[in-house]
Amino acid sequence: MQKVSIHNLTEGMTTYTRLCAADGRVLLGSRIRLSESYIKKIHNFGVLNLFVTNPIIERIGLVYEETLPEDKRTEAIKILKASFDNAKEGKLIDVHSIYIMARTIIETISSNQLIRLDTTVTADDYVYSHCINVAALAAVIASDLEYNSAKMQELVMGALLHDIGKVLDNGSVSEEDHPRQGFEYARKLRDYSIVASHVIFQHHEKVDGTGYPRGLSGDQLHEYARITAVADAYDTIVSDFQKGPALLPHQAYEAIMSMSGTYLDKEIADIFLAKAPLYPLGTFVVLDTGFIGVVTEARPKLQARPTVTVLTDDQGSFRDEWVEVELAKNLTSFINYVLSENEVLTLTKRYENRSSHRK
Repeated sequence: MQKVSIHNLTEGMTTYTRLCAADGRVLLGSRIRLSESYIKKIHNFGVLNLFVTNPIIERIGLVYEETLPEDKRTEAIKILKASFDNAKEGKLIDVHSIYIMARTIIETISSNQLIRLDTTVTADDYVYSHCINVAALAAVIASDLEYNSAKMQELVMGALLHDIGKVLDNGSVSEEDHPRQGFEYARKLRDYSIVASHVIFQHHEKVDGTGYPRGLSGDQLHEYARITAVADAYDTIVSDFQKGPALLPHQAYEAIMSMSGTYLDKEIADIFLAKAPLYPLGTFVVLDTGFIGVVTEARPKLQARPTVTVLTDDQGSFRDEWVEVELAKNLTSFINYVLSENEVLTLTKRYENRSSHRK
């Protein structure tokens, strides 16, 4: 599959995954061939990107393993939206539903995989998807810290509600005050751990003391909050809905490295970076040889040395037979750069034209 900006969608492209609203409604199914009317509808949904099939990746036969599978994610977002809607109305949410959601996330997370969270959401639904992503990423980190069941549950429940302050008072709470407001709300919830509440309160604090709302630093920050801060930072900088342009995974990796030890806890950031993707499966890259290829396998702690299926020669012409290069073994080769979305679309069109002429 390929993530494509809605401005680059064209008739004939085929959806790869479903597009769902936060309440569970399917806005657009998978494997739908896009027409002009479908593309107009997609623009109206308020999404910025869509995952479509790519014939090159289809030929390779890549299988994507999500950190949180689509069905689990869809159900979790639906439950979280209902909970946040209650909070908007001044009602106390059902903590048991958050508990069950946290258990589902914990049981689904694989402890030995690279992180992969590919989602398409509307602007209105972003806060729910973001909270789910942060909870999943926090669980991945905690699994390497060998958290027991009780600690993992507290952490994930805190991460699930870390941004609940943003929806209170119909979303009128300021950015700087949403951690405090969220904490005050969570303290009123029956059977919601006070430690989990401190995740909400502290997730924007920084280890160097420059965060908010209280300017805490170092060990003054609860470990749960330091974990959530790393997860929150990563999911925010790769999001299409942040203030600036979304970072690609290898750029986000470098950004987390740059924040490590100042904004973010270094030990926790290092654990996260061991599983953060540099070049996710399906990434189109150019090797130092000039060959263009697709990343087809990557491993934790060896993210910079994935396996690449080489598609072209050094002149950019497609090979008849594609070959795999294991960069973890072939240490003299390396990835030079990642193709942009437009470059991938151009390459794909060339491949399609070549294939059609050979029929």
